[in-house]
Amino acid sequence: RGDAAMAMAMQHSASAPGLVVGSRPSSSSSAGRLSRHVAAFASAAATASGGAAGSVGRPSSRAGSRPGSTSHKVGAGALGLATSLSTANLTTNLYDKMSKEGKFRDYVAPKVRPSGRSIQVHLADSVERDLQSEVYFALPSTPVGERRFRNLSMGPGEMSIHWGLKEQKLPSADFRYGSRSYKGTTTEECMKAGELTGVAEYNNSCKERIYQSTKREPLGKPCTRGLEVKMVPEGFGQASGRPIDAKELIFPTNLPCDSEEHRTMYRRTHNTLLPGERHERNYSLPACVKDERFRYGTGAASAAEGAGMKSALSMDLEEDGTVKKTKMVIKVCEDFRNIRNPKVAKKAHAMQGSEGPHLGPDHRYGIKSDMSSYTAGSCIKGYYNLEDQLPDQDLGRCCKPGRRNVTNETRAFGVPSVRSDIAAPPPGRRSIADSMSYGDEPSAAVILNPQRFADKGIPDSDFLIRRTKEDLAALVKNVPGQQVDFEALWEEALSLFDDDLPRVSLDAILFVQSGHIEQNVSKQLRSVRSLPSLR
Repeated sequence: RGDAAMAMAMQHSASAPGLVVGSRPSSSSSAGRLSRHVAAFASAAATASGGAAGSVGRPSSRAGSRPGSTSHKVGAGALGLATSLSTANLTTNLYDKMSKEGKFRDYVAPKVRPSGRSIQVHLADSVERDLQSEVYFALPSTPVGERRFRNLSMGPGEMSIHWGLKEQKLPSADFRYGSRSYKGTTTEECMKAGELTGVAEYNNSCKERIYQSTKREPLGKPCTRGLEVKMVPEGFGQASGRPIDAKELIFPTNLPCDSEEHRTMYRRTHNTLLPGERHERNYSLPACVKDERFRYGTGAASAAEGAGMKSALSMDLEEDGTVKKTKMVIKVCEDFRNIRNPKVAKKAHAMQGSEGPHLGPDHRYGIKSDMSSYTAGSCIKGYYNLEDQLPDQDLGRCCKPGRRNVTNETRAFGVPSVRSDIAAPPPGRRSIADSMSYGDEPSAAVILNPQRFADKGIPDSDFLIRRTKEDLAALVKNVPGQQVDFEALWEEALSLFDDDLPRVSLDAILFVQSGHIEQNVSKQLRSVRSLPSLR
């Protein structure tokens, strides 16, 4: 009934030229009465439709006021009806929908229409319409002239090509470039030129037999050099023997130490020294230097204490302490020297006269620009008002009808950039093509300061792995240098762990060995300090 009443009202309003529903009529004749009837029909249609029909705004109680009053225009859009006047396309706004559902209540001014424009919502909205938005809320199609410029404009089974090659007019399959030649000999004739067959070919081969090239390199056979090669049963070359691991080839551990002769050569050519080795410069020193009590420098008895430092700081005096003699020089040269070589803690000469340029402290070189009022700061900051600086309406949310997800949750949707929510695969088994960040990438400090033995493929974590006694004995045995008591080190390192597991890490062995070295060094220092003074 509401649809029929509304259609009748719209038909009456359309048949009366110059008449607007609810506005002042042009005269007090039958047009005024017709406007009141149309307003009554519109009010009846809004009342009959009720909550099912809805409206863009709140229904006004003054829709059927007298002709002289001023009210809103009544139409299909104002009453929430589509142009087809179908109940399936009835729309309302989000404000009225939430108000009727009781999701909020206006205690201040319930009869005052709020300002602004609310989002349009379909009354017949359902899950089917939301899941099939391309059917019920279809987007406008891309213009034909712009389809080839889109990246996602390929249809099912269509090959993805560059947009410049789309709609390209290609020549036919039998098209050939260039000009066709109808003169001259063909390629087949050129290949068969001089071909001999039969008796002629036999006579030619008999003539060619006398040449050395024909004897050494017969046609269709390898070159014969007259060498007699006998293949031995074992074959050529040397056997590979026992296969060697690639790690041993890259990082060999059983190489012998360089001899003293080789170390001398490397010390001379590459300046290579062992850790803690003294650099021998092979100076030809006098015999007195070999004395244990010999010290470099001048003895204290040869000069007064502090006289050498005083002589070094007194640059205006001679070595014997007298005042330097005055030298007569050319004044032009002396002035040039003072200008080119400023004195210590003095500023350089500006070469603008004896007193510098006669300009005030506020002086600025150049001509002031009065062509425009724009400054560098205004160009960088720009002249944007507050509305232009605000983010776009669709930033972080969808504004298309039927594609919005209304939720009361406060969590963040989507996949994080750093996937710390899942277990990261081991670095050794991670694919090179895996560009996902798991939050375990090395930092800049680790890259700039790598581990000590990273160049040899040994991380620091290998020193913390607890090993058996046989494995550690093999590692300690290959260490060059002085022999260590491995049994004592094993027992002392084993006592560092609280469990009874017979395994010790290499870091514990090194810790115990460093403690022994510190004890030996401290004993030697105490023995040296106990000796009488050499003076």
